[in-house]
Amino acid sequence: MTGRKWNNRPYTWGWIAACVSVALTAACSSNAGNAPAVRSSRGTSAAAGSGGGPEVTPVAEPPTCPPTNPFCNQPTTLPTTPVATAPTTCGGQAIDLTPAGVNVMVAVDGSASMNTHWTGIQSAIQGLRQSHPLSEFGLHLFWGEVQQTFEETLMKSNWCGATQNRVLELGLHTATELLSFLGNAPPGPAFFQGRYETSPVIEPLNYYLTHAAKLADPTRTNYLVFITDGNDNCFGSVFSRKEDKLLAFEKLAIELGKRNIRVVPVGFDKASMPTSTGANGMTKPNTDLDVLGTLLKFGGSGLKEVPKADDPAKLAQVIEQVGRSVRNCRFKIPAALDPTTGVNAFQLNFTINGQQVQRDRTGQQGWNFIDGDTAQVEFYGQACDAIHAAQPLEAHKRCATDVCGTAAIKVETKPRAVLLLLDASASRIECESGTLDCLPNPFATTMRTRAYWEVVEHAIGESITAPINDDIEFGLQFFPGKNAAAFSCDVAQEPEVVPSQGNEITIMSQMLEKLPLGWSPVVQVLENVASSPGRLADPNVLGSVVFLTDGGDNCSGEGQAQIVARLGAAAKKLFDRGIKTYVVRYGSMEGRTPEQDAQLRAVVANSGTATSDPTDMSQVPYIDAKNESEFVQALAAISDQLATCSFTLGNLPTDVDKTNTNLYLNGEVIAFDSAGTQQDGWTWVDAGRTSVQLHGKACTAFKTNRRTSVVVEFGCKPVILL
Repeated sequence: MTGRKWNNRPYTWGWIAACVSVALTAACSSNAGNAPAVRSSRGTSAAAGSGGGPEVTPVAEPPTCPPTNPFCNQPTTLPTTPVATAPTTCGGQAIDLTPAGVNVMVAVDGSASMNTHWTGIQSAIQGLRQSHPLSEFGLHLFWGEVQQTFEETLMKSNWCGATQNRVLELGLHTATELLSFLGNAPPGPAFFQGRYETSPVIEPLNYYLTHAAKLADPTRTNYLVFITDGNDNCFGSVFSRKEDKLLAFEKLAIELGKRNIRVVPVGFDKASMPTSTGANGMTKPNTDLDVLGTLLKFGGSGLKEVPKADDPAKLAQVIEQVGRSVRNCRFKIPAALDPTTGVNAFQLNFTINGQQVQRDRTGQQGWNFIDGDTAQVEFYGQACDAIHAAQPLEAHKRCATDVCGTAAIKVETKPRAVLLLLDASASRIECESGTLDCLPNPFATTMRTRAYWEVVEHAIGESITAPINDDIEFGLQFFPGKNAAAFSCDVAQEPEVVPSQGNEITIMSQMLEKLPLGWSPVVQVLENVASSPGRLADPNVLGSVVFLTDGGDNCSGEGQAQIVARLGAAAKKLFDRGIKTYVVRYGSMEGRTPEQDAQLRAVVANSGTATSDPTDMSQVPYIDAKNESEFVQALAAISDQLATCSFTLGNLPTDVDKTNTNLYLNGEVIAFDSAGTQQDGWTWVDAGRTSVQLHGKACTAFKTNRRTSVVVEFGCKPVILL
């Protein structure tokens, strides 16, 4: 049985077997880090795996080392006599380096339309396993079920049921075990006489953020090879916009990268019919390269274009790129070299083919410790190329006497938790244009305008995806609640999404599924949070509430004076526990009343977030966004206030020399503000020198750059801000 996405014909994937077989082989070949023939100090060929597996010979050959690479200008000869580890003198004996290894999880779309290509996928997986016996492999098969009842479909505004994830965890599985787990046919259902299928893509990726997966092993190099056409028709409602889905894909790739998982998307090109021109979430019959391109851009694979399975000539060029990106140049340093137990790791000198490798903290060329962890080292650029071309890597104790480093540590900011309170009253379905052209129409051929609700949910999606909010633990609570009946005042006692790391996709999904059809229980939701703030009140967390509404309460049954008093008391209760409440009002200018204004003033007056004197009626003390641009700017301003550039040091050796300290932001040294001007550079926060603070441009760079790393090193004379 074959299926299609919504109203499109089945795919024709003529080159699927070739693409999957070759692309995955490149992703996991010997030149991809599984058996790179890197010479260890023992004089043997060290494979980047954990050993074991099927007794077969890899078919892939390591790449040649070009003469333009400075580490490739001498003939490669392997020593015949093993050398000892843990040298007691400089130079001379080499120190053993153990490859960290590579994990590869192959995720396969199990939608019904994959049926005619299943045999090719089976062959590709079999060949992949046989060619790479030293790597740990896993298999992830995903598909979506169909809603069982009309009520379920109406509640979600989508006929996709639960997303199914069948996962064979990483291990040294045989090809037979992998194929047995994959099965003889895709499990995804087709319905309406086989013409339609459910196709989740976002949720299977989110699986690795919501489950404790071995693929996130911080000591190994981890890759997720994701085979799909990218046409998700299960995320949010049937009317969800592609721009919102692209935000979700961007955030997924970023969060996976933070968990040490690099995404390699593999798609398809040729379609069986012209691209659909439908709007309102209708999908295309060919690979959605916007989606896969987003995964590629933010997924850390190193590829310049999405590998596709339809053009053999183009594919041949892409395969080399895949092989170069999916590889391992990470090595473990023996524990005896850890500065807490003995020899200083900063005294190590690395050579490839006899040529010294310079340290590069930016991770472009040379070597560096991994995020301040002196128990691991990684090689980059031409050094990594040479390692995978079987050039000998060795480590020795440096003979120089001017080595100054003694310890390093990656530092983090204090955790931040933010609970979004989102007004889901019926007034939110008003069209921003003031017309009726925002109403959903599944037969429309042009994109409709947006309702206030859609503007808000997209702006929130952009906000929680922004770099400045990368480390925030977000939560979400609707008022009325997500499962409340139409025109209800019901509020859940606990948030629909409790603040935690990696919640962004769940928040986006719930916003896109929710239909705003209730009243405005403003008092009840704020009092609920004040009574049970949960994670927000953790003394080790900076907790905040962002209150998004278009008006005031119409559910409590109280008079205006009582409503104002209760809102003020709830905000004060939160503030007394260190939790600030920010108020953003956005919606139609019609229907606004002085009573609503007074209620919102009471909240900010008692929460420490008023932007002006709440008693001055000529000024608005809360954020009043009158259009989409102002609303986006309001969220950005709140994010900037919530962001911090203060870092706490922890887990340091007791004898560390804090008088000689340097701070590195993404590998670039930040000068020490010895004069204490706090205009730029960094300073110590406290007399005990347990916390540091970035200032000026350095602070801005930390807030606005993606995947920022702050590492503090000790033992060297500090670079002083002039």
